[in-house]
Amino acid sequence: MKILNLLMWVGQFGFSIIFPTLFFLLVAVWLQQKFLLGGWIIVVFGILGVLTSVSTTKSCLCALRKAAEEASGQRETPISFNDHS
Repeated sequence: MKILNLLMWVGQFGFSIIFPTLFFLLVAVWLQQKFLLGGWIIVVFGILGVLTSVSTTKSCLCALRKAAEEASGQRETPISFNDHS
């Protein structure tokens, strides 16, 4: 069951990379056609889509790492005040 849970995260990771960029580009093309805007709108929305993909991917990777740590049962204990060297 733990492996299936981790496989679900892999699908989520792929979705988080692709979807924001595609969504922003589709909205940009629609706006360009609807309001007769120039090609600059595709560039602006493309950059916004890539930045959103990077942010979402970072969040997904953090969640994936946390899920993998919980599944393995090994968790790094933080250094407490008296344990540091």
